[in-house]
Amino acid sequence: MTKPKIILISFILLFLLFIAWFVISCPPLKKCPFSKKQTENQPKVTLNFVGPFDTQRDWQEVFDKFNAYKKLEQNGFLDVTIDYKALSGNYQNEVKELQYDEKGPNIFMLFNSWLPEYQEDLLPAPEEMATLAQFKNTFVRVAVDDFTTSDGKIYSLPLYVDTLALFYNEDMFLQAGYTKPPENWDEFKNYVEKLSRFNEEEKNIATGINNTNIKQLEIAGAAFGGGWNVNRSQDILMLLVIQNNLNKNDERPLSFTNAGSTNAIKYYTSFTDPSKRYYTWDKDWMYSIDAFTQNKAAMMINYTRMIENIEEKTQGEINYKIAPVPQLDENNKVNYAEYWAPVVPAKAPCVTKEKIDCYSLAWEFLSFAAKEENAKLYLDETNRPSAILQLAQEQRDKNDGARSIFASQVLTTKSWVHPDSERSDQILVDMIDYLTTKNLDTGELTINEVIENYGNKIKSLQ
Repeated sequence: MTKPKIILISFILLFLLFIAWFVISCPPLKKCPFSKKQTENQPKVTLNFVGPFDTQRDWQEVFDKFNAYKKLEQNGFLDVTIDYKALSGNYQNEVKELQYDEKGPNIFMLFNSWLPEYQEDLLPAPEEMATLAQFKNTFVRVAVDDFTTSDGKIYSLPLYVDTLALFYNEDMFLQAGYTKPPENWDEFKNYVEKLSRFNEEEKNIATGINNTNIKQLEIAGAAFGGGWNVNRSQDILMLLVIQNNLNKNDERPLSFTNAGSTNAIKYYTSFTDPSKRYYTWDKDWMYSIDAFTQNKAAMMINYTRMIENIEEKTQGEINYKIAPVPQLDENNKVNYAEYWAPVVPAKAPCVTKEKIDCYSLAWEFLSFAAKEENAKLYLDETNRPSAILQLAQEQRDKNDGARSIFASQVLTTKSWVHPDSERSDQILVDMIDYLTTKNLDTGELTINEVIENYGNKIKSLQ
């Protein structure tokens, strides 16, 4: 073959390759005339998404992936922007105000106990998106309890569920001769007794003939038993209440005045009683988080979000570990759930010049985000335990630190009906403070009567 022919054939092949490249992909797209025209004509839409804690960064990978998915012609050919904003101030009031003014948001995070209060203002998932049976097979049981209704409607596809776990100071444990955390509440009392430290002079007076003086704490065995100065004391109390109502956990709402609930409340508040061998807390002691981070409390019970708080306060100078929360019955574990889940309000105009069904688009995003490969992006960024069964089991079995501990508890979490969580929280804390500061023996009310009175206040909110 002559050289001119070789050159001609080479030119023809290169020309054909160029045509193929242009037709098939033409990267970068902005240099392709037909692609540029398509991009310019692509409908644009913005969904507004608000919540109390997360950031745009926490969701960004999921947002970007959803936008890439929707840009494809077979998936709607839309350019979708999702703006996430954490609201400051009173979150509930701000969300309601935005809804009533019909200014969005298109998606907002709902606390796991609020559905009864918000249900009329929310849109359930389209029936073709998921059945109740599919939801039960995909998500943990507490999500079924909190975000589905008896008529089979689904109001959220939660990505995570947080649980209460035991934080403990490993150095203090080793000094006391403990190499592992307590697994049940009887062990917990014994650990508290040994880990607590008091001013020796005050201790001798308090344990002598004149037993009216209160022991002066130096180190608390646990940040446990108090009300206002124990972070999330109301949740710790309700964990005990639910565990003590093991055979009645399917009752919604939960009774506060039965024997199980009363015993749980008495157990919790007894840690502030100086006459108890495991006395460890009082109303004048420092706030629980400060006590733990300043090596003034050997244990506390809290959520995953507290990890970041501890790290910020201590800069790695405290040697602590996390363990499953103690149980009443190791063969029937019960854990306490607290989490936020995305929902779609009924009044949510989106930002667009096109005729787009914002509500369907918002639900399409929630469904997309709840797919395992997409949910992982959010869960890895926030380091939270998954509400999706398969992912929760993977996190548990991974044994990669704190998240595995929290994930191991997700499958046995329970919740309770308290749609007005702000008021119920205050009632529970007030009850704890009343029981731990009043001398009930000389007062007008017995401890059972106090519990009944506050229990009736909670009942009125349910």
